[in-house]
Amino acid sequence: MSILKRRSAGSMFKRLFSLMTATMLLCVFAAGFSLMFFFVTFWKNDRLTSLADDALSLAQSVDSFYIDPTVPVSDDNGQAVISGLLATMHESGDAAAFITDGTGRIFVCSDSGSVESCPVHGKTVFPTDILAQCSEDGTKYTFDDIVQGFGDANTTYLCAVVPFTEQSGEKYYAVCMQSLISAYLPYTTEFVRMIILTGLIAVLVSFLSSLAVSFRMVKPLKKITDITQKYGEGNFSERISELDTYSELTELAEAFNSMADNLAVTEQSRSNFVANVSHELKTPMTIISGFVDGMLDGTIPEEDKNKYLKIVSDEVKRLSRLVVAMLNMSKIEAGKLSPALSDVNLAELICRTVIGFEKVVSDRDIRVLGLDSFEQVNVSADGTLITQVIYNLFDNAVKFTPDGGTIILSLGSDKKNAVIKIRNSGKGISAEEQTLVFDRFYKVDKSRGLDSKSFGMGLYIVKSIIELHHGTISINSEPNEYTEFIIKLPL
Repeated sequence: MSILKRRSAGSMFKRLFSLMTATMLLCVFAAGFSLMFFFVTFWKNDRLTSLADDALSLAQSVDSFYIDPTVPVSDDNGQAVISGLLATMHESGDAAAFITDGTGRIFVCSDSGSVESCPVHGKTVFPTDILAQCSEDGTKYTFDDIVQGFGDANTTYLCAVVPFTEQSGEKYYAVCMQSLISAYLPYTTEFVRMIILTGLIAVLVSFLSSLAVSFRMVKPLKKITDITQKYGEGNFSERISELDTYSELTELAEAFNSMADNLAVTEQSRSNFVANVSHELKTPMTIISGFVDGMLDGTIPEEDKNKYLKIVSDEVKRLSRLVVAMLNMSKIEAGKLSPALSDVNLAELICRTVIGFEKVVSDRDIRVLGLDSFEQVNVSADGTLITQVIYNLFDNAVKFTPDGGTIILSLGSDKKNAVIKIRNSGKGISAEEQTLVFDRFYKVDKSRGLDSKSFGMGLYIVKSIIELHHGTISINSEPNEYTEFIIKLPL
C-alpha cells in the first residue's frame, strides 16, 4: 500500500515564491556578472589601446624637443613645456605619464615639473626589462601586470610604452600607465548597483507572479478539497465544474468526477447488496427457525417432518452458497484466490456440470442444445474454479429462460483460445445494464422475482476467475430474444 510521506508544513505560495525567486535571482546574477566580466575584459583591452595611442602621441609630441637642438631638454622652459604636456594628458586620460631614459630613470613626469620634487616618481626607477621588451616589439608595447619596484607591489597596472630617439641617438621612452582597479572600479560599482536593482525587481516580479499563480492553483484545489470532504461523508452528488485554469487541474477535476460517479455506483451497489443480503439471510433463517420450532413443539405432524426437513435443508444450502460467494469475493479482492492449474477437458467439465441441472430443466421443459457438437478442447486451468464459472452461467441461463425455452451451448477454439458460448432465450438484458452486469452486488432483476436466489456477486466472481486465467468474458443480448455469454480461455 502506498504511504503518503508528510513534509514540513508550508503553503504553496511560499514554496512557489521561494523557487521562482531563487531561479530569477540566479539568472539575474549569472547574467549580470557574466556581462560584467566580458565588459571588464573588453574595457581593459580598449583601455590598453587608448593608453598606447596616448603614449604614441606623447612620444611624437616630445620627440621634437629632443631632436631640436635649439630647445635643450634640460632647459627649465623645456622641462616646463614637457611637464605641462604630460599633465594635460594625465588630466584627460586619468593616467600617469612620464618620460624615462634607457636606464629606467624618470626625469620628467605629469605630477611635477621637476622629477626631483615629485613625491611619486622622484626616487622611482622604471623596470629596464620592460623597456628592453619594448625595444624588441618596435613601435609600442602594452601589458597589464604588476610593475616590480613601481608603486604598490600588489597593484596591477595597465601600461603602454613607446620608444623614441634623441638627436644623440640615445633612446627615451614615453610611458602611460594606470592602476587596473582605479580604471574599472567606478564601472564595476555601477554594474553591481544595477545587478542589485535588477535583483530587487526580479524579487518583486517573482512575488507578484507567485501570488497570481498560486491563487489560480489554490482556489480550485480548495474547491476540490471541499467536495472531497463531502465524498468522505458519503455525499457523492457534488461534482466539480469545469475549471478555467491549467489543463492538469482540469484533468484532475475530470478524474474526481469520474471517481465520484464510480463511488456513487459502488455505494448504491453496496446499499443494494446490504439490503439483498439482509433479505436473503432473514428469509431462510426465518423459515428454518419456524419449521424447527414447529417440529420441536409438535405443531408440525410427525408424518410431515420429512417434507419440512427438506425445505430446511434447501434453505441451509442457500445460506451456504451465500457464505461461499462472499468468501470467494473476499479472496478475489485480497488477491488470495490463485488457480491450481492442471490439464482440463472442457467438454467433459461442461457436460458434467450441466447434468446436475437435469431435473430442473426437465421440470420446466427447457431444451438444452449443442452438447453433442462440442469440440474436444483442453486448457491449462483450475478445474474447480472453471466448474464454478460454468455452474453460475448455466444457473443464470436456466433462471432467466422461460418455461419451454431454449439454452444453446457451444465449445470450440480459434487459433489462440478455447471459446465457450452459453445462450438462453428470454427477455434479454438492455444495453445500459450490459455494462453493469459484471459489477459487484449488481442484480438485473431488482424485484427478486426471477432472480430471487441471486446475491449480485455471481457474475463478478465469474469475471474475476476468468481474468485469473488470463481469459475474457463478454455478453451479447437482444431484448426480448436472447442473452449470450462468451468465454475465451488461452490454449
